[in-house]
Amino acid sequence: MGSARRAYERELRHHWAGLALTHRSTGPDRPAGTTYHLDGRFVTDVEGFYCAIGEAINGPGGHFGWNLDALEDCLRGRFGAQTPFRLVWHDPTVAREHLAPGYDRHRLGPAVTFEYLQDMLAAHQVEIDLH
Repeated sequence: MGSARRAYERELRHHWAGLALTHRSTGPDRPAGTTYHLDGRFVTDVEGFYCAIGEAINGPGGHFGWNLDALEDCLRGRFGAQTPFRLVWHDPTVAREHLAPGYDRHRLGPAVTFEYLQDMLAAHQVEIDLH
């Protein structure tokens, strides 16, 4: 039951992030240099990361990607934040533990790792401050 429940919760987070896209704000990006705070307590899978970064940048129910391609698009601007910016990632140990190398049965491919996300963000001039 536990594994099925986690898969179900993961699917709900995926749908939540997609729904957030349909309700995203079309206002201007906050200026480069802004600091955002990511609540990492629930980043137990990549979908949890998309929900957390969406809320960090655009508030509750906010969108900032719901897959890697969408995250890449958001990092280019017009989705609430202009790079370079600072991301204070609180409780990163949760993501380090859960976003680990391996095979992701949900994505049917290699798992998105904590290090991959850090590298992707850094490549787009996001300064990451792990707390």
